[in-house]
Amino acid sequence: MLNNFLTKLEKKFYTNLKVEPIFKDEEKHVYVLKFLKNQKFINSEEVLEILKINFDQKKPIGYVLVNNEKKIVGFLGTIFCIRPIKDQLVEHCYLHSWVVSEKHRLEAFKLIIPIIKKNIFLSTYSPIKSLEGLYKKLGFVEAQFFSKFVLSFSFFNFKKNNTHMNEEKTFYEQYIKEDEKILLKDHALTDTKKIFMYFDNNKNDNIFIIVKKKFKNFLFPILEILYVSNLKKFKSHEEKIGFELFKKFKTIFFKVNILEKNDIFSKNFLLEKNIKKKVFYYNKPSNFKFDVLYSELVR
Repeated sequence: MLNNFLTKLEKKFYTNLKVEPIFKDEEKHVYVLKFLKNQKFINSEEVLEILKINFDQKKPIGYVLVNNEKKIVGFLGTIFCIRPIKDQLVEHCYLHSWVVSEKHRLEAFKLIIPIIKKNIFLSTYSPIKSLEGLYKKLGFVEAQFFSKFVLSFSFFNFKKNNTHMNEEKTFYEQYIKEDEKILLKDHALTDTKKIFMYFDNNKNDNIFIIVKKKFKNFLFPILEILYVSNLKKFKSHEEKIGFELFKKFKTIFFKVNILEKNDIFSKNFLLEKNIKKKVFYYNKPSNFKFDVLYSELVR
């Protein structure tokens, strides 16, 4: 059901601009790419990389705003999925790359109407300033999170380590939870690494982690920790886990996205940096635990 604000906008801006869904590899997809490449205020190459993420092949990768001449004048990217949240499967859509040509920006809201009508869980990270007010008027709730950077050398030690690491799905799948098996399946085609760690030769005493190696400004290697199955266990073994990840990926920094500054690591580090960011939610499930899976950050 549309909120009053959106209903008023629809009545005020009743024009011939139409909204159409775009599916991966269909003919209109080519025109979307052309539209994005002509936009001066976005990194079109980055958006094109995000468009490769598609967790649900039956859902659109975005919506376009089309004029009378069938010309695309706006785009809103979507990443749909059915994600596990506390023993439930919840339909979710991550929103990104909301771009409308200057002449038609007063009608940008039309792009989100078909998504709002689905009445599902929606989220978007750090939208541009001009969109924040619109999201709030549409009923989105603002929250903050932190991107935390820590020197990976902080975990270097010569102590005997009883932590074992394995990346073979056939080895560890029987030990992880059912919702983690869904995460594993859904993110199989993303450029992420799935890490299974266990302690003291006890495979039932384990932790499941999803990470991605990136390069800051094409220079400094960073390991971004996208998902941790058990925060309490991570904290109790953080030095061992950190050292194993450092040895494996040889990065200078670890990066985590967290709600509170000490959500994952149990202590503050001498050399660390916290960057405050924003997330906007619509219909957020009450039992949702913050993570950045099923979004542009897994690309």
